[in-house]
Amino acid sequence: MNFLKTLFVSLFLLSLFSCGSDDDICIGGEASPRMKIKFKTQATGKMKTLDSLFIKIDYGQGPIPVFGSVVKTDSVLIPLRVDDTPFTKVYVGLSRDAVNSEITVNYTTKSEYVSPACGIKRLYENVNSELVAPNAVKALEQNQTQIIDESKTHLFLLF
Repeated sequence: MNFLKTLFVSLFLLSLFSCGSDDDICIGGEASPRMKIKFKTQATGKMKTLDSLFIKIDYGQGPIPVFGSVVKTDSVLIPLRVDDTPFTKVYVGLSRDAVNSEITVNYTTKSEYVSPACGIKRLYENVNSELVAPNAVKALEQNQTQIIDESKTHLFLLF
């Protein structure tokens, strides 16, 4: 009986301390970075705050809404595709019914190991954007050619 108690307590303590490293919890900021977009006025080149903004993204099965706001917005973070497709199609509009400017974001991806809990994240290199269907968005201004974190603005949309 004493042997069983000792065995049980030993197994319990072993399992308790075997999961105690920092790698077992994916805290935050380790995921694939999102693309940071800000807005400018095309005529002046000055920063712009939008009263409303709606964004859809095609992850391979048709456009789905990823951002919708009717409050003042000066920037937005959008997730890009994490599969092996070398582009993401982004649709932008100023109202829910008029998401009509189409942007193709082209890139090459690189995978980076983070930890056992977080797995692998995607980093985006050689990023360039093309305005396929201008409407609400009049032009683009590429600011960064790499997306490795979310601290810098990667793309400006000109309205």
